[in-house]
Amino acid sequence: MLDGGYLETYAAAAKVIESSRLDYTIIRPAWLTDKDEVDYEITQKGEPFKGTEVSRKSIAALVVRLITDPSQELHGSLGVNKPGTDADKPAWQ
Repeated sequence: MLDGGYLETYAAAAKVIESSRLDYTIIRPAWLTDKDEVDYEITQKGEPFKGTEVSRKSIAALVVRLITDPSQELHGSLGVNKPGTDADKPAWQ
């Protein structure tokens, strides 16, 4: 079970999307912050997820990049976090 069952719904939805014929990119962000920064790194599905947080502004920048060039990360499942935030929980907890 993922995270006490909380993420099970998201995992099931991702499986449906990945088995479809849609063009998609799944974005799996770490805990979201309101920090005024664009600073993120990406991990691919199957790679260990690194950090514990990422700014909403960073996710927006990634979405704009993917919309601008839809061929980037096509059919990808991207873990997104701020570099250097590796820990058991976000800094504010």
